[in-house]
Amino acid sequence: MLEPSEINVQIAAAPFLRWSGSKARLVSILERSAPKTFRSYIEPFAGSACLFFRMRPNRATLGDINPEVIDVYTAVRDNPSEVHRYLASIPVSSDAYYILRELDRTTLTLEQRAAQLIYLMKGCFNGVYRTNRKGRFNVPLGSRIYAIPTLQELRAASSLLHGATLISGDFQAALADVQPGDFVYLDPPYPTTTRYRGEYGYAARFDDEDKRRLVAAAKQLTERNVNVMLSYVHDKEIIEELEGWSRMYESVRRTVAGGVKFRTDINEMIMTNYRTTS
Repeated sequence: MLEPSEINVQIAAAPFLRWSGSKARLVSILERSAPKTFRSYIEPFAGSACLFFRMRPNRATLGDINPEVIDVYTAVRDNPSEVHRYLASIPVSSDAYYILRELDRTTLTLEQRAAQLIYLMKGCFNGVYRTNRKGRFNVPLGSRIYAIPTLQELRAASSLLHGATLISGDFQAALADVQPGDFVYLDPPYPTTTRYRGEYGYAARFDDEDKRRLVAAAKQLTERNVNVMLSYVHDKEIIEELEGWSRMYESVRRTVAGGVKFRTDINEMIMTNYRTTS
């Protein structure tokens, strides 16, 4: 009889990048709200890509304006063993976190940069990605360092990512080749309600002009018979512009705030240009 350690357990691909703003708490609802069949899956604001990993499409496009996110997915797709080798070499400690945070990314290989960001996001305060104006990651260590992905988990993610095109750039770059029958999931960053301090990186700030461009893109996709789902905080302007879209709300606890007393439930708005069965 085989010992437990000798049994080849098939591990399903799952998100491995901790990311503030992730829709992990809504992913089951998002999955039920997605179209049952589609040609290709497109997610222009990937982040942790939790819906991508939940739905596991055979063909996909993942985009993100933050090149470090796309670097992580590229490295895991192409060389999960090497990424894990570097991750496994990093002690789980506060000293290691701050030493790793200060390393110059320009001196690291792609796989080393991927391991660096995975580790930092597992340990940073509230899973917030933030940089200073020079592009240096500056988030302090949080209350603990969450579990580092295993080699088996990274290999499973790699297998799924082999069916994905990875694009670093503005959301419109990921939408460039969308075809009728595709499914586009739009999950832009929430509007900044306080002074912007580099969350998601200074290049990734999502302002009112970006919102208008996103709404225009959603309308164009609808005209081309593309299935679109949008998740965002309640926004009267978007509702008015996307008149006729289906809409539902889910209460979500926002955890980016600096203190527990400032964390509140918000109404997450899920809109689709098609009728859902959820």
